[in-house]
Amino acid sequence: MCGIVGLVAFDASLERARSIVTAMNEHIQHRGPDGEGLTAHPDATLAMKRLAIVDVVHGHQPMANDDESVVLVYNGEIYNAPELRKRLERKGVRFRTRSDTEVILRLYEQDPDDVERHLVGMWAFAVHDRKRRRVILSRDRFGIKPLFVADAGGPLAFASELRCFDRSLEPFARLFTIDHDAAHAMVSWSYVPEAASIYKGVRRLPPASRLTIDLDTGVRTPHTYWTLEPSADAQRVRSLDEACEGTEALLRRAVKEHLESDVPVATFLSGGIDSSLVTAYANDVAPGTIKAYSIGFSEAQFDESPFARQTADVLGLPINIQMFDEATARARLPDALLAYDEPFGDSSSLATYLLSSHVAHDYKVALGGDGGDEIFAGYKKYLVVKLRSPLASAPRLRDAIGQALGRVPVYYDRTRKWTELLRTTRRLSRGLSGSDAHVYAQLTQVAPLARTAALMRVAADPQRFEREAQARFERAHGTELQRTLACDLGSTLCNDMLVKVDRASMACHLEARVPFLDHRVAEYGVGLPWAYTLGDSARRWSGKRVLRTLHERRFGAALANRKKQGFGVPVEKWLRGPFDGACQRLFDRGRLERYGILSSAELGDGGFRKWIGVDPMIVWHAFALAAWCEANLGDGPGALRDLLESSG
Repeated sequence: MCGIVGLVAFDASLERARSIVTAMNEHIQHRGPDGEGLTAHPDATLAMKRLAIVDVVHGHQPMANDDESVVLVYNGEIYNAPELRKRLERKGVRFRTRSDTEVILRLYEQDPDDVERHLVGMWAFAVHDRKRRRVILSRDRFGIKPLFVADAGGPLAFASELRCFDRSLEPFARLFTIDHDAAHAMVSWSYVPEAASIYKGVRRLPPASRLTIDLDTGVRTPHTYWTLEPSADAQRVRSLDEACEGTEALLRRAVKEHLESDVPVATFLSGGIDSSLVTAYANDVAPGTIKAYSIGFSEAQFDESPFARQTADVLGLPINIQMFDEATARARLPDALLAYDEPFGDSSSLATYLLSSHVAHDYKVALGGDGGDEIFAGYKKYLVVKLRSPLASAPRLRDAIGQALGRVPVYYDRTRKWTELLRTTRRLSRGLSGSDAHVYAQLTQVAPLARTAALMRVAADPQRFEREAQARFERAHGTELQRTLACDLGSTLCNDMLVKVDRASMACHLEARVPFLDHRVAEYGVGLPWAYTLGDSARRWSGKRVLRTLHERRFGAALANRKKQGFGVPVEKWLRGPFDGACQRLFDRGRLERYGILSSAELGDGGFRKWIGVDPMIVWHAFALAAWCEANLGDGPGALRDLLESSG
């Protein structure tokens, strides 16, 4: 696991290019404290920071082939690297190291235009092909590893994190104008959606894509090298036992491959279905070597640690659980917010940071359960697909029901049990009205754009993100459920859950691996008939039926069928109490007007308290955005830390 940066076609001396890229690289020291490297060339200067996991002694980067015509920097892990190495050796290819970096390099020499097809894993890499006079940027199928691109038309810069870019560097400076539409979208979604970033001229390289820069002509050629196609084998499944057998075989293989490491591996164990299965299969592969980690909170509604301990006891595994009270958890909030290089409002980011920090005291690698919900329909919102189906032939009636439910009062607060029904009802109303594509886009949001508009100072066309989501849905293949899952895997997972885990873990020098996101597991899970994911009509909906069944067979019905709890902290309660002072300062009228993004009329002068009383979650999103502004557009990370600590 690493971080990478680079400049391409930048008109400057090698000395200046080296200096600029060195400075970029220093901003991601946390991603790779074990080593670093840089190579400067008139066409491209590449650098990286390394967290050494495989072939710790060797595997240094940038890595060049024998005649130095191809140079690679790479962030990630290739889990089928041992198999690919053997295949290449049978063709006469000789290796200098055991690293997966060299596997990519040698594979590129053999099949330069189709490297990604062979890879199973997570990656963001840059190849400088000096013979073919091109630079290739590539990102893994699900966007597990980040890669941002700032393209000035001639020169281009790339980096693992936004914080690497020098926003004053010409000719890139014009790219770093704030995108107010993206800021508005962030308050609605909790993250910046699609391929956008908070800056108008900086974009994420989309998942499952490569970008080729021709160094002679300057032409940029984007290419999508993979599209999720539901597995034909899965679509032919006709029994729950068959679905369980196929799913378990693929997931066991994925977990086994994800254990490839020269350093010990731990697991994140919440006690939920996904992390429990990953932990169980890891323990089956490597008994006696796996240790589980979890965290707990004093607020019972947010504490899953008893279930994690029960799970570990069933497996006979040691588990290390760290408990946090409110004061201790809040004291770590500045660290958690500063781990994110982009505005990010997912309230579980603090819990993820605390867990990563806990594991990183002892380990450099941990397996988690992310992706299980998106592949096997684990979220309650997927129930909408099932409810829409019988009404497909009566769209007017369906829309009328949706509009009627939409009149239910809005109140979003997870700390108050009675609001759960209101939240579910309002989400259902948004899921019944309109076309399939429209509903998909609406259900990706925490709150509609129309609702969050009052909190924004300027926004021209934030609806463009809804249109992009709808267009992705229209391009997807399969049933409505399959298209919904594929689209969530291609954007929501990438920009929310995977950003959360990547930044939180990397801030702690920890590599987080996600076995569910083996593309073969995803293709199979998405391909299953919904009777084995959503559940059949005779059963109460519970989601992830096939995974729930596998879990129940291993851990018993009580753990398998408990209510889905999620992974977060009670930010609603904190905003109403101990964070009032921080809100008062972050939402200070002068500060808001200085940045010109959030509405000082709505949030300033204590106006935020009115919104906390009705919709505390979108206030938390605005809080995270305001914190990002202070750290990145204002007086810097130290100022944000001082503000939060003095307000606690």
